[in-house]
Amino acid sequence: MLDQVDTDVMRAIADYGPLTLSELSRTLGWSKSMVLKRVRKLESLGLIRVRDEGGVIIISPGGSRAKAPAVIGIVRASEYPYIMRLVKKLSERYGSVTVKVYDDALQEAMDLAAGRIQLAMAPAITLVTLNRLTAGSVHIVGGGSQGGAGIVTGRGELGHATSRMSSMELCAEVSRLEPPRVYANSGDSILDMALRGQVREAVIWEPYLSIAERRGLKVEQCDLETCCLLGANSSLEGEYDRIAKAMEEAVSEVREADLQAYANLVRMPYELVSESVRSYSFLERPDREVLRRLLPYMRSVALPSSAVSEAVRA
Repeated sequence: MLDQVDTDVMRAIADYGPLTLSELSRTLGWSKSMVLKRVRKLESLGLIRVRDEGGVIIISPGGSRAKAPAVIGIVRASEYPYIMRLVKKLSERYGSVTVKVYDDALQEAMDLAAGRIQLAMAPAITLVTLNRLTAGSVHIVGGGSQGGAGIVTGRGELGHATSRMSSMELCAEVSRLEPPRVYANSGDSILDMALRGQVREAVIWEPYLSIAERRGLKVEQCDLETCCLLGANSSLEGEYDRIAKAMEEAVSEVREADLQAYANLVRMPYELVSESVRSYSFLERPDREVLRRLLPYMRSVALPSSAVSEAVRA
């Protein structure tokens, strides 16, 4: 079982690693002997990597054989009011589980594939694509959310801004927004491009959509049938059924969610979160038929017409 000390060690390694034992000890403010004891425990669970280089212990995030979820990633959004209940259920079974909040969903999904985190609420398109690219190191194991995305009319004259290989880019593709397409790695950055007149349109999620409306920009909803789903690193494959059940229960109890605690977690004003969360509906399990219907658009997002010009530098 993991406790809070273990998750503190995990978070420090995830945020700052690779680290030497001395560096990790200074970062945490604990003795080397205490840190080493925890490091060996986490290594035995496959949650971190440890190597000896000339007598110096180097500790890195990730691991290809994790036996329990220690960190679950989410994107900074109003989308996951059920996450606190999911964490509670997972912690009751596996020990302490912590949440890491990302601004960039693609980076989150890449960390999931690399084993730096074990679970993630990530865009369905990103999870499906990475499953193919990594030969199955990532799987969709639970439900999530739908809705909450929209197109903002910006103050510019050309193009649109969105996030790369995400539900927002899927919305841009389905809506056939005019090029050029410009990418940003956070909701704040995408909204800022619309406000500054750098793009004609921006595709963003809640609560940034509500912020845009409050700032006087026109907003049009993008009715996607699925947004983020629960993804898992394949090292947890033996636990998929239990994790899926915990997720199903957490989503079914979403009406009991503590929105104040959730707002604190994502560092957003409570009023904004409680208002914008209404834009979402929630899925206890992934819908395969919906994902199949979205496949043609997913292919266009994963390999857009600009892919060759972006990739070839010769």
